[in-house]
Amino acid sequence: MIARRPLPGRAAARGADPLGRRVTCARPDDRGIASRPVHRVGGENVTGARADRPAYRYRIRVRGHLGETIRSAFPALQARASGGDTVLTGPLPDRAALCGVLAQLEALGLELLEVRRLPPA
Repeated sequence: MIARRPLPGRAAARGADPLGRRVTCARPDDRGIASRPVHRVGGENVTGARADRPAYRYRIRVRGHLGETIRSAFPALQARASGGDTVLTGPLPDRAALCGVLAQLEALGLELLEVRRLPPA
């Protein structure tokens, strides 16, 4: 049997790299979800987040201007045009939320230019 490699354009849509490996965000530990406490952060249940730690603010720059439809995919982030790019800014409660935003950007086919964690206000 001949093993086929996925096409580069199609691999990104499935969340894999061109060699067919699954692309995921690293987890800080290997414990099960059931052992992590659930807290309310920003109106959402967040597993494993510390209730006493505020969410980090991030600035995420993508290439091109995003229309209203694509901007609506990121309700927790404010979008503004900056030159020929779009800057998404806002709080994300934990690393999983950041990975979710980055995965959504990839799934939409947007080119990620920069991710920056902002200093606490």
